[in-house]
Parts: sequence; C-alpha cells; structure tokens
Amino acid sequence: MPIDATGLAGWAVRLYDEYLRRPDLIRLATWARLERRPTGHLVEDNDRLDDAKLRAIADAQAAGIVRSGDPFDLMAMVIAMSMAWSPVSNVYAASDQDPPELHEQRRSLLRDSVQRVIAPN
Repeated sequence: MPIDATGLAGWAVRLYDEYLRRPDLIRLATWARLERRPTGHLVEDNDRLDDAKLRAIADAQAAGIVRSGDPFDLMAMVIAMSMAWSPVSNVYAASDQDPPELHEQRRSLLRDSVQRVIAPN
C-alpha cells in the first residue's frame, strides 16, 4: 500500500480498508511471522520494500509534519494501529459484512488516534 507520510492517518485507514478487502493477505503475513520468522523483520533485508516509506516519514519529520522518533518505529506503530480490527486481531476481527456505519466509526477513531500519535512533539 503506497504511503503518504504527510497523511499517515489516511494511510492507516487505507490499510484498514485493505484488510477488509483482502483478509487473506494479512493472514498470510501472520502465518509467515508465526511459522517462518518469529522475530526481527518479517522478510529478509534484501526483500524489504519499506525504504521509500521510511524516507517519506523521515522527510515529513524534517518538514515538521510528523513527530520525532525512529521512522521504522513510527511506521510499525501506524501499521499496528491499523490492524486493531483486522483478521489477526486477538480482540475482534471485522469483516466487510459489518454495518457501514460501524466501519465509518472505526475509520474515524483510527484516523484521529494515528493523527495524535504522529503529531509533532
């Protein structure tokens, strides 16, 4: 999912929506985590695709749009928040069959929460 580091809250909501559309992808990633790479990065360093995302976050930090902190940790935090209702949640797994207004409530809460987390110090 492409990132817009000036709009990380919107990116989190797009991830939420992607988990609704493609629950199989997050399940596969979780399976890889559990069965193949229980610690560290999910994929080998030479297979990682997050360099552009990390640079975008660092640029947003330099512009004063995103709080200070390790760009990787901020990215991980936003992703974790976006997965709150995903198929791998140990609390509640949403589906595309849930009422649309419930999805809107979750999107709003997620957007607001991420915005507060990444707001400049």
